[in-house]
Amino acid sequence: DELLARVRALLRRRPALYPEVITIADLSVDTRARRASRGGRDVELTAKEYALLEYLARRADEVVGRADIAEHVWDESYDPFSKVIDVFIQRLRRKVDDGRDLKLIRTRRGEGYTLTARGADADD
Repeated sequence: DELLARVRALLRRRPALYPEVITIADLSVDTRARRASRGGRDVELTAKEYALLEYLARRADEVVGRADIAEHVWDESYDPFSKVIDVFIQRLRRKVDDGRDLKLIRTRRGEGYTLTARGADADD
């Protein structure tokens, strides 16, 4: 368990492979400062909300399944039958998308979630 936790931590620290700031439309995720902003305004996030948003941003325009999210954002004690990922996605939507015409966080029913500025072809 400890080895897996340490490997995951090391994998999250690969700065040379990822940009410092990930930008999707008017959303900016600063991976060094661990902060996000949308439309120039800071988005207040908990540590877990930030980790989820950063993971989705690193996989922008890809459909990310719940198992992938659980593996990369939660630890090995995650209960696959819980709705915690759905709850955190909903929290992120409120903080990132509410009041905006362009919704960036989308659901692909039966597949997972995506963070994208592309056309509205998702199931939201």
